Amino acid sequence: MKTKLFAVCALVLLLGAPVFAQQIYVNSSPTANFSQYHTYAWGQGPNPNQIQSSFLAQEAKSQVDAQLQGKGMKLVQESENPDLVVIGSGGLKQQTSYNAWGTGGLRFGGGMGTITPETNVIGTLIIDIYDAKAKQLVWRGMASDTLNETNSAKNNKMVDKAVQKMFKKYP
Repeated sequence: MKTKLFAVCALVLLLGAPVFAQQIYVNSSPTANFSQYHTYAWGQGPNPNQIQSSFLAQEAKSQVDAQLQGKGMKLVQESENPDLVVIGSGGLKQQTSYNAWGTGGLRFGGGMGTITPETNVIGTLIIDIYDAKAKQLVWRGMASDTLNETNSAKNNKMVDKAVQKMFKKYP
């Protein structure tokens, strides 16, 4: 009976624990010829979630520039007819998880326990890259992770790591 109780408590703890691993998703158009792209510009899309001027947005933009320029791309103004247009967007959401802790058991008629909520902020970064001439999406990278509310340096490192992971899969 104690084994069953332990197993149930362990399952509750595992299901209630937030997922802390950075999640990365990348997809690209199978028909796009990436060897023909040499220039890019940051676009001003109609996206309501477009990255504004926050510190994390600045860090993301800087990292995307470094990754694209490291692949031989040149940053130009949107008015200079770039091959690609890059649009960054993102968002935040609060996620509540519950941690359960208890002692005692059913065998002796009860015990003590407590469940405490834990709220985390999940940040999502989306980088869309469009073929400017065809006006079609050719590449998308998405990353999400739990932000640290007290350590902005950790958040910057998290953004750096996310963008680097995304662009490892850039064709």
